[in-house]
This record gives sequence, C-alpha cells and structure tokens, in this order.
Amino acid sequence: MFEFAFLWAFLLLPLPFLVRWLTPPVAHAKAALWLPQTRFLRLQEQGESRQIRWHWLLPTLIWLAIVAAIAQPRWVDEPIALNPEAREIMIALDLSGSMEVDDMIYNGRRVTRLEAAHSILAEFIRRRQGDRIGLIVYADSAYVYVPITSDLATVAQLAEEARIGLAGQRTALGDAIALSIRYFTERESKERVVLMLTDGMINTGNINAEQAIHLARNHDVKIHTIGIGSDEMRIQGLFGERVINPSADLDESFLATIASSTGGLYFRARTTEEMEDIYRVIDEIEPIIGAEHFFRPRTSLAHIPLLIALFLVLLKTGFYGVRYWLNRNQTNHSVATNKQSHAKLGAKR
Repeated sequence: MFEFAFLWAFLLLPLPFLVRWLTPPVAHAKAALWLPQTRFLRLQEQGESRQIRWHWLLPTLIWLAIVAAIAQPRWVDEPIALNPEAREIMIALDLSGSMEVDDMIYNGRRVTRLEAAHSILAEFIRRRQGDRIGLIVYADSAYVYVPITSDLATVAQLAEEARIGLAGQRTALGDAIALSIRYFTERESKERVVLMLTDGMINTGNINAEQAIHLARNHDVKIHTIGIGSDEMRIQGLFGERVINPSADLDESFLATIASSTGGLYFRARTTEEMEDIYRVIDEIEPIIGAEHFFRPRTSLAHIPLLIALFLVLLKTGFYGVRYWLNRNQTNHSVATNKQSHAKLGAKR
C-alpha cells in the first residue's frame, strides 16, 4: 500500500506564489547611457518571452517534487504478526477415498465431505490472524503438506487445493497423530494444538489405535478431533430407494479417547452447519493470543521525487545555458551586421 508519512507537507505547495505575491517588486534604475541596439535587443527578448512562456512549468514541477519528498512517500507491506507466544495449530486433513462421499449440503447444493471441509476450514484458517498454522494430509501415509507458518493466506489456499489421491485411498489416522506429535516435539511453542479431521478409522499405517492413544497421553500436545459425515443418506438401488448410514466406519470411540487424553474435545459434524459451529467453538476455547501485535514493513520512496527534482534542475540549467548561448550568438551577429551597415554608409558619404 502506498502512502505519505507527512501529508501536511503539501500545505507548502502555494508557498512560492505567496512569496512572489507578498514581496514588493524591485525598482529598476534607468540606464544612464543609451545604446542604439538596446531597443532591438529588448524587442528580441520580448518576442522570445512570448515563445517560452511555458518555462514556468519546470520550476513548478521542481517545487512539487521537493514537497513530495518532504511528505515522505513510502510503501507499506502487509502486516506481519510479531507475537512470539502465538498459538501453533497443526491441522490434519483426511484425504482418504471415503471423503468423496457426497452426503453434505453446502450453499444449497450437495457436495462431498472434502469440498465442505475445504471451504469451512479455509475460512477458519483465515480468521486465525496471530496464530501460526500448518497442514498435514493423510491417507495411506501422513505427510507435512504445509509447515507451521504465519502466512495464513497460503495455508488456506493449499487447504482448499488438497485433493483425494494426493496421499492414497485408505486412512492412516494413527500415523497422522504420531506425525503431528513428533512435529511439535521439535519446536519450542508453549501453545500446541492439533485439529484432527477424519470420516473413518485406522485401517492402514504403522501406528495402530493403542499406540496412537499412548503417544497422545505422553506428550504435551492438545488434540481436538472432528468426525465428518452424515448419519443418514438416501440412495437409489435396484429395489427402490433405501436409507444407509454413510458414517458407519467412523470410529467415534477412538476419536473421543484421543481428545480426552490430551485435554481436547471431540466434535461430530453431520452437516456443514454443525461444522461451522464446531470451528466457532474452537475459536472460543482456543482464543487468538495477542492478535493485535503486528509489524508492517515500510520502504521509503523519498529518493524518487528527489531524483526527479534533480533531473528537472539539470534540465532547466541546460535549457537556460543553451538559450544564453543562442542569444549571445544572435546579439554578436546583430552587432556585427550593424557595424557593417554603418561602415557602408560611411563609405558612401
């Protein structure tokens, strides 16, 4: 964002005009000696002055550039959070094949679980200004997709762009929990939170449910778990419409145990409205720490109008030098012509 540090400096713009208006004109003494060519030179100067009336423009532009430099133009970058005690949140997002089930309604249309999670999760991330957030994706295996950072816009964008198949088709939920805990053990943050989003249960990976619970209990990392998926879905079969439970594989007991053993909470998101409410509750129980402490880098641009003013001064000086040289040559030529004319008249006489 571009701005001026001292806008009041532009009040100086009319100063040269006020000085010219308030200063009394200088009285010119009459010449004691009359020269024959004086009238000719005066007429010549008057003719030139009519041709170069626009020369007032350069001094005006020079003064404008100087005032602009006094006003201190600068470029202000986006705010950067400075609070060293900010909460660090690692979000673990399930990208298994079951997240393609379209049992959610978002903005009046049926969407998959992942599409609903994308949009609502991205909104949650963007409003957590002051926190540092990372993203883990998991399916057959778990990966750190985005390291913990204060660049929340990038995290939100990448969360929206995560696609099923990026990490496989199954659900290595235990590996995701272990990776989240291990990531935090290498950091010094005091406020460490994990949001675990899933629609299933552990069915692959190196860490089983018992090992995951043991890890969660023995490390100072708070884990909130969120189970995604509706309890009821109507599908069309060979013998007509029937009702099924698309969340039959969701291991709510395991998710509740993981949350309670770390001081976190287990949430159940059957609809997008419930998912939005869950994130609002998380905002309340995990308030943003010191979100008002920001630093906005500023880059001074005062040198630009100063360089412009210097260039215009050199341009004006060069112009008047050329003008003086041309006038001098014309005057010398006129004087020489007059002498020749007088010499011829004297010869005739």
